[in-house]
Amino acid sequence: MFEYVRADIKRKFKMYLREKTLMGRLRLIAQFGTIAVVVYRFGSWAYKLKIPVVREILFSVYSVLKLVVMVCAGINIQTKAEIGKGFIIHNFSGIFVGATKIGDNCVINQGVTVGNIRGTEHRPLIGNNVYLGTGCTVLGPVKIGDNVMIGANSLVIEPVPDNCTVMGVPTKIVSRIVTSPYLKFTEY
Repeated sequence: MFEYVRADIKRKFKMYLREKTLMGRLRLIAQFGTIAVVVYRFGSWAYKLKIPVVREILFSVYSVLKLVVMVCAGINIQTKAEIGKGFIIHNFSGIFVGATKIGDNCVINQGVTVGNIRGTEHRPLIGNNVYLGTGCTVLGPVKIGDNVMIGANSLVIEPVPDNCTVMGVPTKIVSRIVTSPYLKFTEY
């Protein structure tokens, strides 16, 4: 858990830290998106514990923290989602993450929905180095490849290949070359 949290925060500092002061660092850590990711990491860790009594106690604490994050920040990250290192939620409000798996170095902006289509259990699989723009929606059993940028307000209901930028409703590939600062910071 701590390794993942450290990687998440370190990547956020590399991408968004403008003032290299203590106050600048505290501002980034205190953002709702950072807090939501830390709470998710704690809940995921507690969910996987093998000691039943300790698991139940820690999962109860997580449930309260998750409720606070959902009410205050509008961010809901499903505990069962497997999320790799370097995960960033930039900004907050109206974010639902219910993917089966999200790879390393992914960035999610406000208003993003990643989940299943009503009545099914098929959830998206998201690769490494993926940027989900503001308000985009990824639904159903789709696979998003590595090094992908999804534009703002896009609707993804079909698989997206590696190394491309997609936009629109429904999405169409607009570029096969991805040049984005969001996808460059990969070291921990």
